Formats: sequence, C-alpha cells, structure tokens
Amino acid sequence: MDLETTFELAITEYGPALYGLALAITGGVADAEDAYQAALEQAWQRWGSLRKSTSARPWLAKICARTAIRSRRRRLHWITRHVDVEHASNLGSLIHWDPDLGRALDQLTTRQRAVISLHYGQGYSLDEVGGLLGISGGTVRSHLNRALDHLRKELMDETRP
Repeated sequence: MDLETTFELAITEYGPALYGLALAITGGVADAEDAYQAALEQAWQRWGSLRKSTSARPWLAKICARTAIRSRRRRLHWITRHVDVEHASNLGSLIHWDPDLGRALDQLTTRQRAVISLHYGQGYSLDEVGGLLGISGGTVRSHLNRALDHLRKELMDETRP
C-alpha cells in the first residue's frame, strides 16, 4: 500500500476522534477545525517517517493535541490583547447540551483541557497522556487533579439555588 492510501485509511479511522480532541482542547468549532486541518497537514508531511512498528493512533493524537494547544494559546493571547475585559466572559464556547459544564471546562487551563480530553475523551492512560504531551506522569496527574477539583467546585456552585 502506498503512503497516500495508508494515510487516508488512518484519517478515515481516527479522524472523527482527532477532530473531537481538537474541539475539546480549543473549545470552539472554528479553532478546532483550524487546529485539526493544521494537524493533518503536519501528519501528512511526516507520514513517511512513521515507523511501521509505531501505532498511528497515538502518533496522530500527539500531533493533534499539540496543535490544538498551540491554537488555543494563540486565541487566548489574541483575546487578551484585542477584547475588552467586560466582553471576554461572553466569548467562552459552551457545550450545547450542558452550558454549565461548558463554562466550567472553558475556565480550565489549556493543559488541563488537553489532559481531560486525552484521558476521558480519547481513553489514553495517564502515562500515555504524558508521553503525548511531553510531560511527566506526575505532572499529568497534577493537571488532572486540579482540573477535576475545579470542575467539581464549579458544577457544585452551579447546582445550588
């Protein structure tokens, strides 16, 4: 099988999960689409360097997660430089089926969103998440614990009258 065919097969199989990962990290459809496309471009450029013994799924997830993190950081940087503070609270993207969860997730750091997305959304172990993001397992656990504490606090506050 040639490179183009194997790449197309991998994207057909893993593409929806990769897009979901980008969406979970960036928090917005437009940013997720941009990050997803940039990740696919990077993956295609490097596809020939993927060793046959390496699984394509974590390799693609690593590229996608890192691209989405960079995209979200650029977006947040742009917002802080170009948007008035009073309007910034309206910019958070909401999860349509649960706006409270969407607001709580939007308050997480980019790294915390990535850890939550890769672990709970994509099913990677915490050590695998560390490998994908280039951080230690202990750092992953720290980000996860902080994120879960924040989500619990925010969602508990939302449910109180």
